[in-house]
Amino acid sequence: MSGWHKSYLGQLYNPIFFNGGIAFHGALSVPLHPASHGCVRMPMNVAEELPGLLGKGMPVHVRGRFRG
Repeated sequence: MSGWHKSYLGQLYNPIFFNGGIAFHGALSVPLHPASHGCVRMPMNVAEELPGLLGKGMPVHVRGRFRG
């Protein structure tokens, strides 16, 4: 999926979905502290390149503790 994508939580840039509506996506703000609803924010320039480096079905391992 290329460009901006409208989701129920807002706009995602070049999202790479890996768990339902959770995705890696470009964002204008990428703070050093948790600030997302579950997604993985990336700088816009990384979001331009990463989709071309990953193949469909690539396993995703997310580390860290869930704070709901």
